[in-house]
Amino acid sequence: MIKKPERRSPLYLLTGLVLGLVLGALLAWLVLPARVTNVSPANLADEYKSQYRLMVAIAYAATGDIGRAEARIALLGEAAPARILVSEAQIFLANSETQREARALAGLAAALEAHQASQQSTAVAVNTPNPEAGELATPYQTTAQNARYHLSSQELLCENTDSPPLLKLFIFDEKQNAQAGVRIGLSSSEGVTEFFTGAQPEFGPGYADYQMTPGVQYTLSIQGSEMMGGLQAAACETEEGEPAWGSWLLLFNAEE
Repeated sequence: MIKKPERRSPLYLLTGLVLGLVLGALLAWLVLPARVTNVSPANLADEYKSQYRLMVAIAYAATGDIGRAEARIALLGEAAPARILVSEAQIFLANSETQREARALAGLAAALEAHQASQQSTAVAVNTPNPEAGELATPYQTTAQNARYHLSSQELLCENTDSPPLLKLFIFDEKQNAQAGVRIGLSSSEGVTEFFTGAQPEFGPGYADYQMTPGVQYTLSIQGSEMMGGLQAAACETEEGEPAWGSWLLLFNAEE
């Protein structure tokens, strides 16, 4: 006689599922909770962003370090941080118990606006060509001993108002042939930059150029030998009398 298998109720599947969910929740919440580290202030909820701004404002009120305060506020990634600080200061002003916080927020907002306006005006002043100061940008020769090259020509080209301040170099060998692959170095407060002639074949194998930053002085070296100092962006006037940035054109020849 063949016995028929007993049918089990599907409730045992549901019971196992529920037990699994409960155990998983206990593990996630109590035994192995998720730990979040290195979260950017930009990812905080609005409530915590407000607390973060207040902490930065109070720290600035104590130290007066606007550079650090600006860097900290910038971590929030907001387009108009000073305006948001003012809005929060107004909210605190409505509460007589938070006047200190309101003053801190308003003070930081005013300092940020003043600092950013100062930076913008400085950038405009530095980056605007001023032909009257052009004579201060004349480079000087500092040829090192045993240098392989010598300066044969130096000229400031004033081409047009759209041209950036360039340093243009042509380097020739002993037979006046344009020489590619010559290593050129520029050192300044921005660091050290190296490039080579011949990278722009449309201008010839001995040509190289570099866009200078207004207000920064450079020292030029060729093949490791210092050649010129005091190189910087020079202002000039075009033939139409408009202010522009000039380009220094320097020609170097190899010693025979």
